[in-house]
Amino acid sequence: MLPHRSATHLSPLSASDVARFSEIFDRHADSVLDGCKHMSLAAFARAIVPSATLSESRRSLYGSFFSVADRSNRGCLTKDDFIEFQSLLQLHDAAFRLPFRIAAGSNDSLDTTGLSGIAGSDKPSENYIKFRSALAFPEFSQLIDSARSEHIRAAFAKADKQNTGAVSADKIIAIVHEFAPLNPDNDIARRLELLAEESADSSLIGYPTVLALISLLSSPAKIRQAIDDIAALHKSPETTPSSAAKSHSISQDEFVSNTSLLSPLEVNILFTLAAGKSLAETATLANLNEFVDACHKSLTPQAVLDNKDRVPQTEPSSPQAKQQRSVMTEIAFQAYNFVVGAIAGGIGAAVVYPIDLVKTRMQNQRVAVVGEMMYKNSIDCFRKVIRNEGILGLYRGLGPQLVGVAPEKAIKLTVNDFVRARLTDTKTGKIKLTSELFAGAMAGASQVVFTNPLEIVKIRLQIQGELLKETAGKGAPIVRRGAVTIIKELGLLGLYKGASACLLRDVPFSAIYFSCYSHLKKDLFHEGERRLSIIDLLLAGAIAGMPAAYLTTPADVIKTRLQVVAKKGETTYSGLLDAARKIYKEEGFKAFFKGGAARVLRSSPQFGTTLMCYELIHRLVPFPGDDHKPPTSRHMDQKSDLSSQAALFYAGTALQILHDANYKFGSLNPPNTAAKKE
Repeated sequence: MLPHRSATHLSPLSASDVARFSEIFDRHADSVLDGCKHMSLAAFARAIVPSATLSESRRSLYGSFFSVADRSNRGCLTKDDFIEFQSLLQLHDAAFRLPFRIAAGSNDSLDTTGLSGIAGSDKPSENYIKFRSALAFPEFSQLIDSARSEHIRAAFAKADKQNTGAVSADKIIAIVHEFAPLNPDNDIARRLELLAEESADSSLIGYPTVLALISLLSSPAKIRQAIDDIAALHKSPETTPSSAAKSHSISQDEFVSNTSLLSPLEVNILFTLAAGKSLAETATLANLNEFVDACHKSLTPQAVLDNKDRVPQTEPSSPQAKQQRSVMTEIAFQAYNFVVGAIAGGIGAAVVYPIDLVKTRMQNQRVAVVGEMMYKNSIDCFRKVIRNEGILGLYRGLGPQLVGVAPEKAIKLTVNDFVRARLTDTKTGKIKLTSELFAGAMAGASQVVFTNPLEIVKIRLQIQGELLKETAGKGAPIVRRGAVTIIKELGLLGLYKGASACLLRDVPFSAIYFSCYSHLKKDLFHEGERRLSIIDLLLAGAIAGMPAAYLTTPADVIKTRLQVVAKKGETTYSGLLDAARKIYKEEGFKAFFKGGAARVLRSSPQFGTTLMCYELIHRLVPFPGDDHKPPTSRHMDQKSDLSSQAALFYAGTALQILHDANYKFGSLNPPNTAAKKE
């Protein structure tokens, strides 16, 4: 049993850590007891032994930690046991507490019988142990730390046959590998020869450098923190250390002057190994981060590395993140999304509606018509609308647009999220680009049921101003009609005139837009590493809207021509292909991109504003039970992992020292034979 369980305050794990450790447990659990998965000693060792641990004797010692994790002495671990063991590793003194618990068992102190062997040639430590019958935890932790230093000195002295205080790089690898998590076949080990090139004797590495190297590799969490501290000096207010300019070069002098976590010699070694060249005065943040990643890989259990693609990745938090909900809660959540989408869509539509009106009038303007062209360009159109119809003329047809935007945006966002969720790999949390495009396409197709009636009514209201001006003083004036009158005139089937063109526009638009938006947030603005600002969200939505809007302009031109009532003398169209053929024949290829600029100017800010408002409203007024705290930096998660895994490695070193001193640990609990193999 664990000593003084209630007195040990374990560090709480984050939700992502719990999910990660749960997945690791599920993957390695090899027995079933009372209907629940359990983990044997062998499976436990596979799940925790760092990949840098190569010797069988050292690997077998990690199985000793099983007795600490097995709180019930059943010989097998539950998922709660495994997760609590990982929580124990978060303690700042875990590296000493683990070997103490193994050696002391359920006692508050450690029997010193046979313990003096850990002191080596350290006489004061040997004498202290010899004249005491037991050691408390604080004394044990200090003495085991001193013993580690003594063993490092002894290992170096053994390798230094010439007594010069320096040894070759190949011997350094063997020494360092024993006391620090260094995988002999990674880039760090291969670059150790660079340290020899910096010494007076270019073939040897001095003792101070060895001590600094072991210290550096033993505390990768400190390296991570030091790098983040430096990176923080090169970030804007809206970025995080992990997303600061990765190509920015940092000098050794700047690094040393801005952190006290590493010694000057440790910084010198860090820069040499990270930059991959001797006497490196500078290194980029990317180089330094890659060094820490290599340390992290050496500490990560090989069994986890072998299955890294199966470990669930934490997706950037977003309003659309799906959670397990009951049927009624899910209905309430979709209703909530509907309202949020309606509000966000209404704001986005109102902001850009004048541009949309100008776009529609430009697209409806024909060359082969009786009389002269009404508008020279989009700016001329904008001016004439204000002159002839007033400011309110720019918002002609806004009412139906706002009414239609609510269901349109709601169904578009909902369908996109629904399809994405089902095409996302549940084990890796990743989605293929083709699946992203398909999800967006489905969203675009689903919205046509709302957008087509909305568009045809809106367009006829927008064109109405032109017709009123043209018929002024020419006999009976045209009576201005409202949206209700237009709907009655069109009828149900008439509301879906041009639906094929609407599909041709909305399907590729949504496919392009949602895919671009997702990748811009993740790849350009580093969502998941930090909480995106209002400007980030606005820019991501606006930039994604540019290619989506312009590339689908031809379909939008055809749709407009099909939905507008042709004036006397204008060409009429019988369908999609007929419209495309006649437009090309009469006006040329350029006609398909009429209003393209206005469409980009309208769609880009509209969708940028809409998605920005959508995500901000979710943050400000979250659905009950949803957690919208800022996402944790990947480097913060890595820092926690580095600290716990380094503690485990260090605890393994302490066990090795005790084992080499022939200290009597006692026997491990035998595996529970009642557990049934899966």
